[in-house]
Amino acid sequence: MAMAFRPDRESFPTVFSGSLAYALLAASGLFFLCVWLLIAPVPTYALDTPTGNTTDADSEASDANLAAMTDTLMVSARALTDAVSPSAAGMVTVVDLGRQAEGRDLAEILGSSAGFQVRRYGGLGYVAVPSLRGSSAAQIRIFVDGLPLNDAQSGSVDLSQLPSARFERAEIHRGLVPAGMGGAGGAGAVNLVTRDFSEGFSSEAFTGGMGARGGRLSWGVSNAEGDRSLLLMLHGRRADNEYEYLDNHQTYHVAEDDSLRIRKNAWFEEWGVWGRGFLPLGPATLKLTAGWFRKDGGRPGPTAALSPHATVASDRLDAGLRLELPWDLSLESAAARREQILYDPEREIDDGFGGDIRSVGQDMVMRLAWTPTWQRDADGGWLPTSLGLTTGVENRLQDYRLWYGSAQDPRRNRRTTSLFTGAPLSWAAGRLQVTPAWRYQFLRDDFPPLPALPWLPEEVGVRHDRHDVSPSLGVLFAVVPEKVVLEAHVGQSVRVPTWIELFGHRAGIDGNRDLQPEEINSADVAVFWAINHHMSARLTAFFLETAETIIFIQNSPGTSKARNIGASRNRGVELEGRANLPLDLVLTGNFTWQDPEDRGIQAHAFGHRLPYLSATELDVRLALRRGVWRPWLEIAARGEFYRDRISSELIRAPARAMLNLGCSRRLNDNLTLSAEVINLTDDRTYDIVRFPLPGRTWQMALRWHPQEGARP
Repeated sequence: MAMAFRPDRESFPTVFSGSLAYALLAASGLFFLCVWLLIAPVPTYALDTPTGNTTDADSEASDANLAAMTDTLMVSARALTDAVSPSAAGMVTVVDLGRQAEGRDLAEILGSSAGFQVRRYGGLGYVAVPSLRGSSAAQIRIFVDGLPLNDAQSGSVDLSQLPSARFERAEIHRGLVPAGMGGAGGAGAVNLVTRDFSEGFSSEAFTGGMGARGGRLSWGVSNAEGDRSLLLMLHGRRADNEYEYLDNHQTYHVAEDDSLRIRKNAWFEEWGVWGRGFLPLGPATLKLTAGWFRKDGGRPGPTAALSPHATVASDRLDAGLRLELPWDLSLESAAARREQILYDPEREIDDGFGGDIRSVGQDMVMRLAWTPTWQRDADGGWLPTSLGLTTGVENRLQDYRLWYGSAQDPRRNRRTTSLFTGAPLSWAAGRLQVTPAWRYQFLRDDFPPLPALPWLPEEVGVRHDRHDVSPSLGVLFAVVPEKVVLEAHVGQSVRVPTWIELFGHRAGIDGNRDLQPEEINSADVAVFWAINHHMSARLTAFFLETAETIIFIQNSPGTSKARNIGASRNRGVELEGRANLPLDLVLTGNFTWQDPEDRGIQAHAFGHRLPYLSATELDVRLALRRGVWRPWLEIAARGEFYRDRISSELIRAPARAMLNLGCSRRLNDNLTLSAEVINLTDDRTYDIVRFPLPGRTWQMALRWHPQEGARP
């Protein structure tokens, strides 16, 4: 790989909010204080632990019993075959990231879940945009340990910017977002749970096609009692991403001028360090996390406007804490600073400006929650036998600055305050569970809109305030306890317009301060059936409608503007299941049928299928769980879809089926070698027009985990 120029960070002014800097430094300082306390001698006069506290084993048992009836996050890890867990709080699927093949990114892993779609703009490490049940990316809320990541600038999260090495599992919430996560809800959520404590050293390394290679090294230590622990991790990954693709030169109906080309300047390198620690503070428990992540890469551009010399560099520094207090109180706080520089020395990117662009975003969130549970005698008539409560307040501050060369745009900031309450009720020893929830959000923006083109004058700033309420209701009924369970959920939420939509962007986007928020209505009903100890399935019917849908519409040559265009709707059926077959074979998979439709006010698009959504999606995995050899086969099939709002046949994406074939070999109790062929069928269908995807490739990984032993 030919190394491209790196952005010259010294040429830009330094910006770092004092309050956020102090918060990050304080959190990091507390983290390293945890390390010192961990290795320091323990005094003989240690505080007594009140009887109200529980051990880790007690907590896991309690969470297992209450997972279906509480509106809090599941905290006990689940095997992949137990991913489906009925809950009155919402439709939840848990993905065990620790069991995935090394080197896979989050987009590839999550994209195989029911109702979860991913639009990719390139190969490994390149932009990947998520969708849940046909939602827009901005309607999906992404969390890390329950704290939000979506920013106010674009509203969406690029999955390629999240290092999968840090996470133990992903909790996918379709339809309803648990009230305990705060905010105004959305069409769904993904909560990424960071890795759990692991004693001693462990390491993983992988290599593969297109120059892919990387690894992870972690070290964990705890005291004799196990109530103080520290986990440190180093991780890195890179790829050249030079792959062959078919260039049709935008003449989709003429095959004679098609030619094979090599994708250039799609390389990336990323590395980071992350740590977490647990520390008892008398009757309370403190969890601290801190991390740094750096990613550099080429910016190849679309095939019609290549940028072979442009590069992008990004940094993220984050820290967080969670304080578990007596009386079922918890205090959470997180702060992050993100910096990104687009370096365009040859002015190859046609954005109306040309040159280097730098952005700095800062984010701070704090949440106080109270989660008590009351139990009573089951022989008490119609009153519930169990009542839970998840209530609290969340405050979030976001700050964003942008430079075009040395010229600085007005500083953008948003303050969001939300109140949330969920009340899980249970009757008949948990057979009937009802969870009503309600959340309120206040939002304030206060800065001037930006002109669509650099030479246009700025406008006067106007304060923008919003008040939104989002109610929801979930019901669960165990027809046959632990065998047949019915669940249903209904909710309303909003997606507030982003800064780009409201106030514009100098790269040709006019702001629209009259935009209304998207109103999201969702409902689903499901039946879970544990046929026997070897087989279970969940069948779900869902409905998702967005009123006041926001899209960008061209309003003049070279500029566009966000507008409310009416409604969009999706409805469908999801089937998830697993089966333990003879010969120690395990079959897991899901199937989705959906009918996404544009119901907006524009006649030319009304009634057409929403773009980028297939009518059918199928993901199946067959694996052998016996002996030292563990082969597996994965199938991902997608029906055809359109790439624009008017269902143009010329750019319609054909149906596709991708196969992955792999095998792992346990060399001893601590060491495992795996290899797989990815995209065995060499399918090269584009997701996005002019952004080609790679074909067949391979990967090999070596995993050393002494503390796991003979993991099944």
